[in-house]
Amino acid sequence: MMAQDRTPPPHLEASTLDALRSILRRSIQHGNHEDDLHGALCSAAAEARQKGIQAEQLLVILKDLWYSLPELARASSPGVHTALLRELISRCIHEYYAE
Repeated sequence: MMAQDRTPPPHLEASTLDALRSILRRSIQHGNHEDDLHGALCSAAAEARQKGIQAEQLLVILKDLWYSLPELARASSPGVHTALLRELISRCIHEYYAE
């Protein structure tokens, strides 16, 4: 029987997650993504590629981060937030494969 690999999967740095969290909170509050999301996604995508994090894993990380935001639970515009999440996913995929 083969031993299971218990090596934790690669992850984004706490500073990267904190920057994204801050930007996404403002996106929810304002109802749109601000310009600084682009730079944060570029950095996150570059870090992910460097660490061997696949695009799918990066999307799971971002979606987990998105759904963990308390502002989302208190928000009153679910349609807007769904559109923001779709745009976030699209932009993330674009930045991941831009290099």
